[in-house]
Amino acid sequence: MKKIKEWLAIPIFLLIIIIAGVIVHLDFFPTVLSPKIKLEKRKIALEEALVVSFDRPVIRHKIETSFSINPSVAGRIDWEGNNLVYRPTSPWEPDSKFSVTLRGATRFAYGFDFQDSFSTESLPKIVEISPAKDALVHPKSDIAVKLDKGGENYRLEFKVTPDFPYDLNIDQERKEFHIAPKDRLAQNTRYQFVAYSSYHGKDGRNWYSKELTNFQFQTIDSPKLEKVLPSNEEKDIKEFTPIKVYFSKPMKKEIEKDFFEISPSVTGNFEWEADQKTLVFKPRKWSPNIKYAVKIKKGWPAEDDTYLEDEISSNFHSYTSSGTLAKTTASTEEAKFKEGRYVDINLSKQVLSIFENGSNQGNFRISSGKRGMNTPTGTFNIMNKRKRAWSNKYKLFMPYWMQFTNQGHGLHELPEWPSGYKEGANHLGVPVSHGCVRLGVGSAETVFHFVEVGTPIYIHY
Repeated sequence: MKKIKEWLAIPIFLLIIIIAGVIVHLDFFPTVLSPKIKLEKRKIALEEALVVSFDRPVIRHKIETSFSINPSVAGRIDWEGNNLVYRPTSPWEPDSKFSVTLRGATRFAYGFDFQDSFSTESLPKIVEISPAKDALVHPKSDIAVKLDKGGENYRLEFKVTPDFPYDLNIDQERKEFHIAPKDRLAQNTRYQFVAYSSYHGKDGRNWYSKELTNFQFQTIDSPKLEKVLPSNEEKDIKEFTPIKVYFSKPMKKEIEKDFFEISPSVTGNFEWEADQKTLVFKPRKWSPNIKYAVKIKKGWPAEDDTYLEDEISSNFHSYTSSGTLAKTTASTEEAKFKEGRYVDINLSKQVLSIFENGSNQGNFRISSGKRGMNTPTGTFNIMNKRKRAWSNKYKLFMPYWMQFTNQGHGLHELPEWPSGYKEGANHLGVPVSHGCVRLGVGSAETVFHFVEVGTPIYIHY
């Protein structure tokens, strides 16, 4: 009998070991072991409920009394089957990490602990923005912002200083925002741009507003009127003196009559220098003893679509007529050239006349070359012009020089010596020069402004 008992002890011991292994490793009796617990999601939306799942029934009130979230978030606990559902009263803090802890028991009072963590989704971030920080932009520019994600629950708010009216265009995904000014932005102005993102909750409030960007950009400058010639209140402006308007930028052409005004009105032609920054108005002829007003109107657009912001006015006084022109006779009864400007010189009459499109514009007494140093005859062209030329040969100045032959013949005002002595006007009408054509004071300046390089000169008897 003793031997039988000893023999039975061995299988009983083995059976106990097997049963313990089954209990521990095979979960044979689940009701007396810790349940399997997990978070349904490790990353949740800002108003999404947190779900903790249990694989078997638990004692709920023990779970609820021990359940905690850190950082603390107000909410309520519901149960859906074996799942604990925690619904926050307000949206979760975005882009945050929370820990969950609880203690519990099964119905057989077997205690267990659980701890895990989850994170919340972040607010949108800017991935592209235009203009860039400290950029120099055109006044017609839009402001464009692109986010890394969109959605109906996200809001982009912004503030631009100085303020301006605009249209806001948003794409269907709410990822791209375009701020289009209703009018152009102010020129030469520094703007501050601040953008915020926020979450639009089910309660209609915007939560967790966060500054995304804060920077400045600058609009380009408007064109400026740098100078007008003749200058303001300048006097004794000759008959054909052009008006020159100097801008700081290339301006749009062929709209001059809309923005350039002369009072009293004078006909003439507009020309632009090569850089398109200098406008030249060439009058048909200024009348004597008149105060002319020049007005450059605001709004004149530059080539880059900026525009003149200010209206500028300037005045000048035309020459005082002495009657000299009325007393002279024309160099010819009929103009040789019917188109454009040209200079006609009659050596027999010692008279120079200027013509434009066949119409006489003025007559002036001259002094041509004396015998043996005759002024050449024929048709020539102005080769160059200078306001004050120096003659190395004769050691004197020739104001308002206009050369017309390769041999050095030219039109000019009565010569001046370095001492300050000036040739007398009493020689006008008498051929006493060394071959050049001399003009009186004032007359030479008028002719100088009338002609350009290339203007024809016809000299005859």
